[in-house]
Amino acid sequence: MSKRKLQRYIEEQPHRPSGIRYKVPILISDSKGYCLRDACKQYNFPIESWCISGARTSALVDLLENRIEKAIQRHHHIVVYFWAGTCDLTHKEGKFIELRHKGNTSIETIEKEYQRAIAIVNKYSSAEIKFLDCPVLSISTWNKRKGHKHPEDFKNQDSLITKQITALNKTIWKINSTLRKNSIKVSRYFFRGRKRKGRSWTRRTVNLSINNKDGVHPGQSLSLAITKHILLDTYKECYQEVNEKDILVIDIEIEETNSLL
Repeated sequence: MSKRKLQRYIEEQPHRPSGIRYKVPILISDSKGYCLRDACKQYNFPIESWCISGARTSALVDLLENRIEKAIQRHHHIVVYFWAGTCDLTHKEGKFIELRHKGNTSIETIEKEYQRAIAIVNKYSSAEIKFLDCPVLSISTWNKRKGHKHPEDFKNQDSLITKQITALNKTIWKINSTLRKNSIKVSRYFFRGRKRKGRSWTRRTVNLSINNKDGVHPGQSLSLAITKHILLDTYKECYQEVNEKDILVIDIEIEETNSLL
C-alpha cells in the first residue's frame, strides 16, 4: 500500500454501529500495542490493552493466563486480539537486533504458544480469541537507526525474515480459520501490487518505507491505520444490532425492576 492510500484510509472515519456492545475487545501485544495507544493520544484508545515491551509470545500467553479470569468477571464476555511474534523472530544484542533462527524454529515456537493461548481461552465459555498477523520488519533499518557502522550487512537477514513472516502469517490465517474467525491482515499494508502492461498478473513488492519509524515499530500513520482496522473488526465481533422494539422491551424491563426496588 502506498503512503497516499494509507492516509486516505485513515481519513475515512468509521461509523460506530447503532447496536449495543455485548463483548469487550482486549488487545494483548508487545511494544507494538503501545505504539497504537500512543498514536491515539488525542483520542481515547478504543480498546483495552495489555502490553509488555520486548515480550516474546510465551510471556504474553502467561499474561493472558494470569488475567483472563478477572477480565471475564469484570466484562462478562471478552474477545482477545492477540498480536505477537516480532520478538520471537529477532534476537537483541545490546541495542542491535539480528535474525534469531534461519529455519522454521521460531515459527514452530510461536504456533505452539498460540495453541496454548487457545487452550486457555477454551476453558471459558465467555471468552474468544483471534490472532493478528505479524507486520513486516527491517533488521537493517533498525540497526541503522541505532547507529550500526555497517547496517547494509543485514540486508540478507531482511530477506530471510520477510520469508519467515510470510510463512508465519499463513499459519496465523489457518489458525483463525479453524477458530472461525476472520484474520486482521496487518501485513497487507507492507505490500504493493503493480500490474505489468500486457500481463494478466500483478507483481507484489514489499514496501518497507510504509513504516517510517525504526523498521520494527509502526509509526504514527501506520499505527492509526492498524487501530482503525482492529476497531472496525470489533464492530463485527462485539456489537449486536438492536431494533426499536427490542429497546422498548429493555426499557420496560428496567422500569419494572426499578419499581420493585
